[in-house]
Amino acid sequence: MSEVQQGKSKVASFIQGSSILVLSNVCLKAINFFLLPLYTHNLTPEMIGISDSVTTLTGVVFPLLTLGLDSAFSAFYFDKEDQDRSRKVFHTLTWAFLVIGIIPLLLMVFSRPISGMLFHTDGYGYIVSLALASVTFNLWYLPYSLELRLENRMLLFGLSNVIASLSMILLNILFVSVLKLGEVSLVLSTAIVHAESILVLFLMVKVTPKKTFFDGKLLKKMVRFSVPLIPMTVMMWVLTLSDRYVLLHYHGSDAVGLYGIGLRFTNLLNVVISAVSMAYTTFAFSSKDDRNAKRMYYYIFNIESVLLLAVAFTVGLFGKEIIQIMTAEAYATSFEPLRDLMFAQSVYAMTTIVGYGIYFEKKSVYSFMAVTAGAVLNLGLNFLLIPEYGIRAAALTTLLGYLLNYFVTLYFSKKVYPCNYGEIRVGIVLAVMYFLCMLGEKLAVPYKIGLWVACAAGLIIIFRDIIGHMVSLVRTKFMKGRNA
Repeated sequence: MSEVQQGKSKVASFIQGSSILVLSNVCLKAINFFLLPLYTHNLTPEMIGISDSVTTLTGVVFPLLTLGLDSAFSAFYFDKEDQDRSRKVFHTLTWAFLVIGIIPLLLMVFSRPISGMLFHTDGYGYIVSLALASVTFNLWYLPYSLELRLENRMLLFGLSNVIASLSMILLNILFVSVLKLGEVSLVLSTAIVHAESILVLFLMVKVTPKKTFFDGKLLKKMVRFSVPLIPMTVMMWVLTLSDRYVLLHYHGSDAVGLYGIGLRFTNLLNVVISAVSMAYTTFAFSSKDDRNAKRMYYYIFNIESVLLLAVAFTVGLFGKEIIQIMTAEAYATSFEPLRDLMFAQSVYAMTTIVGYGIYFEKKSVYSFMAVTAGAVLNLGLNFLLIPEYGIRAAALTTLLGYLLNYFVTLYFSKKVYPCNYGEIRVGIVLAVMYFLCMLGEKLAVPYKIGLWVACAAGLIIIFRDIIGHMVSLVRTKFMKGRNA
């Protein structure tokens, strides 16, 4: 088989792996999405705001405690310095995360003071404790999840996602609408599902951590690689989550709840983003030395961008109508941040793809510089704009921060690993679609539909080479499957 054929085969396998993950998530995410009316009729904006504020806290605790070792797992797993490298990486980090996972349990002692700091009452300390327990469970199953992904066992990984998502949906219905547990409902569901995932993933991987494969020297190497990622984790939290606390301070938990509903719509994008990024890690690192690797990365970047921009434009354009249909009257204004949040999430996904050049060369300090630039801009604009403009400003500052992060990441990535991603064409299309979405916000529905059709046709024409290539790959993979 020629190198070109091998490259096409790898891209086709990547698309197949991503498709498995998308299909395993899309139906369940759709079910959860369409249960939004159920949640909003049983939970007030204040309840969701309290839940989201606690979850935002664990959003920085978890990545801080991973020490960036999840990224080191991927970066070192495919090294060929010794025959047992992949096995040593798995067992070494499994033991490391078992020990690190004890820390959140110890932090439960401070649950009531943390509640007082966030909400000016210690009455929500029990919710903070549940969230910290959830972090522990997440740390303990993380190595098993990474192992399935890097071994490209996407069917099993997709099955684990289906089990987790289905459990989450059922528990949310039980706690929100049947038992009516209020603000603790969503946090409690997450903790139970994370505990369940430990058992499910362990049974799928079927490997018990062994001390004989623990490699202290390897752990030191991985820690040295991941140390620059720790401050980057803080900056990423500032970039992605800090606006919730600025909203909480100036506008209260109601505003956080309204903003949170808008954020939940980004799950429509996250179905694609998470699937692509999970499958892409194995694909990118295993292909980086191929002669036509950069051409493959070009296609992947463009394929993902087309899908994400189409969804972002659709939700952004019809956001007001979707919110009116999907939520209770108390959440009517939660459409305001939708457009900026959807496009911001698209930019974030694009940044992930172009940023792999930095990780190929193990120059993680460049990622830190990019995220820091975006975080500083975002935080400054948060304090400048959110006090007066609320959730609209929070979404806009997130988009601007993500854009700066993207441009800086792209600059450094191309500096250490020159690659044409077709980013100029994608950037122009993104800007035009955002502008049209903004202009169309106040149009009547029939005019919005006309604008949407025109943009869809434009996308197909502009990216016809990419769409044709993707169809060809899928058809080739399908025919091979039939012949087999």
